[in-house]
Amino acid sequence: MRLWKNSRYVKDGDYFLVCKDNNKYIGDAIKNGAAKIITELDETYDVETIKVESINDYIKDFYNDKINNMKLIGITGTNGKTTTCYLIYQILNYIGVKTAYIGTIGFYIDGLVKKLDNTTPSIDILYNLILDAKESDCEVIVMEASSHALKQGRLYGLLFDAIGVTNITRDHMDYHKNMKDYIKSKKKIINMLKNKRICILNKRDKYYKRFKNRRNNNYIIGKDSKITSIINYLDKTSVCVKDKIKHGFVLSMVGDFNVYNFLYAYYIINKLGYDLNKIKDNFYILSEPPGRMQKIKYNSNVIFVDYAHTPDAVLKVLKTVGKIKNKGIITIIGCGGNRDEEKRPLMAKIACKYSSYVIFTNDNPRFEDERKIMKDILKGAKGKYEVIYDRYDAIKKGILMLKDNMILMILGKGHEDYQIIGDIKNHFSDIEVVNEIISKNN
Repeated sequence: MRLWKNSRYVKDGDYFLVCKDNNKYIGDAIKNGAAKIITELDETYDVETIKVESINDYIKDFYNDKINNMKLIGITGTNGKTTTCYLIYQILNYIGVKTAYIGTIGFYIDGLVKKLDNTTPSIDILYNLILDAKESDCEVIVMEASSHALKQGRLYGLLFDAIGVTNITRDHMDYHKNMKDYIKSKKKIINMLKNKRICILNKRDKYYKRFKNRRNNNYIIGKDSKITSIINYLDKTSVCVKDKIKHGFVLSMVGDFNVYNFLYAYYIINKLGYDLNKIKDNFYILSEPPGRMQKIKYNSNVIFVDYAHTPDAVLKVLKTVGKIKNKGIITIIGCGGNRDEEKRPLMAKIACKYSSYVIFTNDNPRFEDERKIMKDILKGAKGKYEVIYDRYDAIKKGILMLKDNMILMILGKGHEDYQIIGDIKNHFSDIEVVNEIISKNN
């Protein structure tokens, strides 16, 4: 038996949770087999009705005994959440600790992937996913904690064994309106720890001191452990780190930012007491998540598909590939509609500065006029660029421009397999489009 706020998920014997936002779906829930209605409203229904002060408290109390011995790891920050979580998920499973992952790219468990609507699902879905993992004999769950979810209480009642705060840069200003509210929302997670109260921070992040809680066991990358060297290659990255001893790692992922993502994963697992000697010299087997600096070879050229959709993320990926010997970097980029407008010229400025040529195109225009979005973007454009609104045509043009030892960056959508125009999700995958165009040209 499960608890649900969405009537579509209700099955025979489940309870339907009612608040003012979903009370019109009570009839549907009862038709689907709801045995009880748990409500914050002063009403009774055609099945047993229980009045409660707080739906969230009811969810927490109902699931607590079922999941309280699960280890929870939470990662928040503007960029790097998905990769860090995915690395933790891979490492723990590799060393024999059965682990599930919840985040932007879905719910990963037992080699299966279930798509999710949000980076951090609604509270009822989240608790049910944790219970699914528990019933599948998982010991650990690693999850992304978005600023929206933290502010809206979607993680209400959960306590983490370890957390990481990757970095804080501008994002979601259409929702938070200002950095003060964004940071305040992110900070909620530092008060959601238990046991050893492990919190991994990054000294390079200018806001990291705001996330230091005296009650927590704060471990700061760049202070408690220092990176002594990073060497980037086209297909790997070598890194040396010094904490109490010196460590050397060879990673299959590209970029300084992925080194930090890896170190978050490494130190969280280490601080939780797991034996990393089981993977010791095999860190090279770890892969980036889908759509995160995903590499596709094309003749002597390389194409990277990445989710970078903030100024900071765009800057990091372009500076990374700029360190790799090449004869030119072509960047394809756009900005989503009905989202933060102020970041658009910033992203264009960065793309133009660190690329040989830029093609500006559509991302997810949603309900906003594509020409209005592009007008905002072009305020920051300078140098060699062009506008191709159709994303397929833009990718095709970028690939056809590749000559010899060049790099094509396709940014903004990463793992997404859709493009939102109006309220319609049209199937569109940058990765699929690249492979299709390449196959036709070979």
